[in-house]
Amino acid sequence: MTVGLGLGFSVCAQGRLRANGPFSAPAFGLVAMFGGVIVAPTALYFYWAHPAWSWLYLVDPDDLSTLSLLPLTAIHGGSVIAAWVGGSRLIRRDRARVALYATGGVFAVAVLAALLLRGRVFSYGTYDSFAAGNTLGLWDVKLGYALVPVVVGVTLAAGFVTLELFRDARRVRSRDHR
Repeated sequence: MTVGLGLGFSVCAQGRLRANGPFSAPAFGLVAMFGGVIVAPTALYFYWAHPAWSWLYLVDPDDLSTLSLLPLTAIHGGSVIAAWVGGSRLIRRDRARVALYATGGVFAVAVLAALLLRGRVFSYGTYDSFAAGNTLGLWDVKLGYALVPVVVGVTLAAGFVTLELFRDARRVRSRDHR
């Protein structure tokens, strides 16, 4: 999902990216802040407070070191920035359509994965309780209710970044046409 956001942000900022590249202000700052201030702490919270659910019961979090949370958190935040840079390169090489299709493809895969893994996504328990089939429904625990403000907050933040990137790209295009 974070890769899709980074690619999508690059599609929104085409004017700025063509004119000044991926590391130009204010676009890069917005994307970096989103990755570092929104995505990374959100990932850290879910890995720390709900580890088995965060791994979708595919990995026993008791087998992992607590220190593994730091690189995982950095990967989540960094993937937004890496996808932004990758999308920027596509756009600067006149492959904006490829970046747009890649964004759609990433989100389609995320929706498909959520559908296929819905038994894991909507269950809550420990790794061992999931293996034994003794989990609770997501809305029977605090996590279900914690997800609502998190999803709303991340969506609003992504919407704000998207809007600002569109506005900045439009300013750059209008400046270049004078």
